Amino acid sequence: MGRRDSAVLDSLFSIGGVLAQGLSRFAYTALVGRLLGAEALAAVNVGFAVSILLSLLWPTAAGNAAAAFARRDRPQTRRALQRSVLLSLVPLCIGAGAVAAVLGGTPAAIAQAAALTAAWSGYIFARGVFIGAGRVRSAAVWDVVTGVLAICLLLVFIAQRWEQILLVPAVVGYGVFALAAALSVGRAERGADAADAPVATRAFVFWNSLALIATNGLMQASMVAASALDTPSAAGQFAAALSLATPVSMVAQAVTQAMLPRFGQWLELPAHETTRAVRRASAALAAVMAAGTGCVALVLPLALPLIYGDRYAPAVPLAQALMVAVFGFSLSVFFAAYLATVGRAREATALAGIGSAVGVGAMIVVGASAGGSIGAVVGTGAGMLLSLVLLAAAALRHRPRPGAAHGGG
Repeated sequence: MGRRDSAVLDSLFSIGGVLAQGLSRFAYTALVGRLLGAEALAAVNVGFAVSILLSLLWPTAAGNAAAAFARRDRPQTRRALQRSVLLSLVPLCIGAGAVAAVLGGTPAAIAQAAALTAAWSGYIFARGVFIGAGRVRSAAVWDVVTGVLAICLLLVFIAQRWEQILLVPAVVGYGVFALAAALSVGRAERGADAADAPVATRAFVFWNSLALIATNGLMQASMVAASALDTPSAAGQFAAALSLATPVSMVAQAVTQAMLPRFGQWLELPAHETTRAVRRASAALAAVMAAGTGCVALVLPLALPLIYGDRYAPAVPLAQALMVAVFGFSLSVFFAAYLATVGRAREATALAGIGSAVGVGAMIVVGASAGGSIGAVVGTGAGMLLSLVLLAAAALRHRPRPGAAHGGG
């Protein structure tokens, strides 16, 4: 089997695993929304949004670094990245609790926000560890197992009327995945010497974190904005719309993470061949995401009320409009990750930051006048499309390669 066949298989397994987690999270929110109502759905989705948003400040980028650089022959890089993630969890969990408190959360909600931030951070870093170790199939298997585990636990919690701690099943699911990766990859590396991660790898994590905040952060901030600028019931409608967008957006994230090792291999090619490879990969991803978001938008008028109930009919146009943002987000993540890997992380961060700044501004202005949910949709769409245009222009044009293979560039 050649490198290209292996890359395709890795991408397919990665997509399958992340789709399993994405569908699990979708089923999670669908069960809460249908059985417990819009306000409970909004509270659960805000918990997810805060944990994912805060993980972008370090753990998610560390996972990308593990996927790109922590190969089987570099256990010291993986261990150094793992230490950095563990250290980052202290301020991140404190921050999650603080955000939950500001949004009026109960003590149980504050504790769950902190726990979910730790568990999600461990999960997203662990996926990168599996991929960097060449164990994409193991990651896919654990994605399925832990996704099913979380849903089964949620059903138990709902049946027992434990409605104040509905995020605990998700904490358990993500935590089990992280533990599985630590045990299985760590066992294979036993006896290897520990060392600090290369300076270039730390620079990659730093700049990739900023780029991730500027791209992924806007989608998560939209849920926080809707919750802060709208009524709990209206925020619940937006939460239903956003939950349907999540599995689609996770496809592109899965492809991008699976492609990170390939980005590193492309650096060994002549510059013009690297550019050609990026253009082919981005064209394929654009076709997949255009088809995916288009199909979802078409079936939403039937699917959303069927899944959540007729009381969520107002969420249909919100969800359809969000598909535009999902398309922009999907390709923006791909281009930003590529630019970071080839030493142009600062450029990617700046360009994505421009799009996010426009998006956040639109959220606030439109949200203050038309409602938080409308503002969240308009701001996310505008910011993501602008980021896509800027990042694509930077990544697809041919230019001499920077001297650094992966750094602050």
